[in-house]
Amino acid sequence: MSWGLSSKIKRTRSHGGRRNNSMRKFLNRKLIFTVITCLVVLASGRFVSESFAREIFNNVSVSEAKYMMSEQNNSKVDFILDVRTGEEYARSHIKDAVLIPIMILTEKMHEIQTGQSILVYCHNGNRSKVACELLTSRGHKHVFNMLGGIESWIKKGYEVVE
Repeated sequence: MSWGLSSKIKRTRSHGGRRNNSMRKFLNRKLIFTVITCLVVLASGRFVSESFAREIFNNVSVSEAKYMMSEQNNSKVDFILDVRTGEEYARSHIKDAVLIPIMILTEKMHEIQTGQSILVYCHNGNRSKVACELLTSRGHKHVFNMLGGIESWIKKGYEVVE
């Protein structure tokens, strides 16, 4: 009698084992499909957001920024915005730049007229990118981020106020 019971248990286990294997395969396929889908969505979102950011504000090199501010280009820039700290600004800044540190930019946004052409810079380009995103989110249309910041400006030998 015990033999009959153990064979039933064995048959149930082997049947359940096949069911478990097919369930595992199904779950593995579903997991792989989900992971691949997430990767595709995340990757495409990254590319979309980068291209969207490019449409909202323009990244310009230090040389392009210098040309934009020049007389020969009819001073295409209406407002030069330095988003560094007061201490950094005191050490050196671009002539005619207005200091509004990134930490208080939202509070001082009213000081920048909508419709102006705005050149934004910081030390090396990270804070200015954030400032450009903030400015464009508040309706500013002509916003330029100076890549490399004042560090690159100085390396090029361009004039600064000290």
